[in-house]
Order: sequence, then structure tokens, then C-alpha cells
Amino acid sequence: MASTFFSVILNGQIESAHFPRHDNLYCKFSFLHGPDWVVISGLEEGITQMSLATPSSAFSTASYPPTKLTKSCIWNFPLEIAYKSTNAFGWPQLVLSVYGTDLFGRDVIRGYGSLRIPITPGIHTLYVPMFVPLASTPLNGFLSWVTGRLPEFLDSRFVARNEGREVVRVRSQGTVKVQLNVGTKDMERFGYVVNRKLKGDP
Repeated sequence: MASTFFSVILNGQIESAHFPRHDNLYCKFSFLHGPDWVVISGLEEGITQMSLATPSSAFSTASYPPTKLTKSCIWNFPLEIAYKSTNAFGWPQLVLSVYGTDLFGRDVIRGYGSLRIPITPGIHTLYVPMFVPLASTPLNGFLSWVTGRLPEFLDSRFVARNEGREVVRVRSQGTVKVQLNVGTKDMERFGYVVNRKLKGDP
């Protein structure tokens, strides 16, 4: 009997984060998907433990010299979710929100970021650039720092959508490393080819 849907299975971990000027960080995550997608198992959202930055080679990438150890917050927080769908529109995204504490022990946002789940099956190591919204005026920026209420989005999933993004000012801040293992099933039945090598690929 032919399948009436295709499946996407994802597991992995939110491995670590590198924020040069911040420490004592934790990460909230959630998955965002289109209307034709249904979660058949796993958690759609969660929160990691708080981590103290320690010297690590986790971010030995092109952005950081391989011989230089950088201080990273290590989480190794597991991710696992499975979807079924009949339409590739609204392919799942992972939304990340990193929080830390300020000098007075208040929780403040340290960075937002998002990534689209890789279409190609296999193991993927991804680096998510993070950013924070800026206050609309210098005065509002000063007041938000004094009160401990830094600018943040009411809905963290805003960063994975297009609507309204063009009017938001942001500043780049930090990077999160994510390891994902992606599997797909029955996509060819719906006309999608995700693991065929293109001409010129190694």
C-alpha cells in the first residue's frame, strides 16, 4: 500500500555557544513548521541547562583559528522530533533564543537565531549566527539597560518569519553550534529527490 505522506526524522543536539562578552548562558528552542506538517513524536520546544563558559575547541572553524581555544558554553542538549507531511512548503525550522544574566542577576536576552532543517539526509554540523534587536532611540536604549528590560521580541519565532523583519534593527552577537542527524522516508513518492548527487558534486 502506497504511503499517503512522507516523513522527516531529526535527532541531534544543541552543542555549544560562543558569546565573547557573555557567560552563564542557557538556550530556549522551538520548532516552526508549515500548516501541512504534523509532529508524530518528540518535543517541539524546550530549554537547556545554564552553562558556564570554559576553554573549548568547539568553535575551531574558519571564523576562529584552529590553534586558538575559545571560551564556549557547552550544553550538549539533545534534540529529537519526527514529522509527517504531504507538502514540502513550510519545511521545519529550529528557532534558538539564548539568555543570560546581567550584573544584577536578571535574565536578559543574549541572542536570537534560526536555521532551516537540512533537506539532505545525513549528519550536519551547523553554526547559527545570533543577533539581538536594538532600541529605537539612544534614550530607550539607556532606559532599557537601567531597568534590565533589554529589547526583545514578544514571540521568538518572529526571527524565522519574513513579515516585519525589514523594520527591525539588530546587532550580531554570538554563535551557536548545532549537530543534526536528518533522515527522510517516502519523499520520492511525492516527487522530491533529496539525496541525488548533482553534476559536478564530489
